[in-house]
Amino acid sequence: MTAQLQKLLDTSAVAISALCAVHCLALPVLLVLFPLLGATFMVDEHFHELLLWVILPTSVIAVGLARLNHRDTAVLVLVITGLAFIIGAALWAHNNAPAWVDTAMSVTGGLTLAAGHIRNFRICRSG
Repeated sequence: MTAQLQKLLDTSAVAISALCAVHCLALPVLLVLFPLLGATFMVDEHFHELLLWVILPTSVIAVGLARLNHRDTAVLVLVITGLAFIIGAALWAHNNAPAWVDTAMSVTGGLTLAAGHIRNFRICRSG
């Protein structure tokens, strides 16, 4: 049961991280192509904060469960670094920095977080 939950959490965290990165990179282009998207929740200034409510507990539980089985420090560093970038982008950069800084922080955080969860998934699956 724990292995299945671990797989689900890591997979979900990677998917949410990818969604965040795609959102940040593709949304400006999509808004030009489809202006009606501007009326959806996807452009809401709190979108990243909403994602935090999902990604934060998912990542913390996944890494917490994994720490019971392995002590790979790289997983912990990648996940914490990724979360720090995503939290910084959502709570600080979105309102206080140029758009490119917000995007760079979000994408960097999403990719770093995904790398940590992929590594975690592989370690848990191998042993």
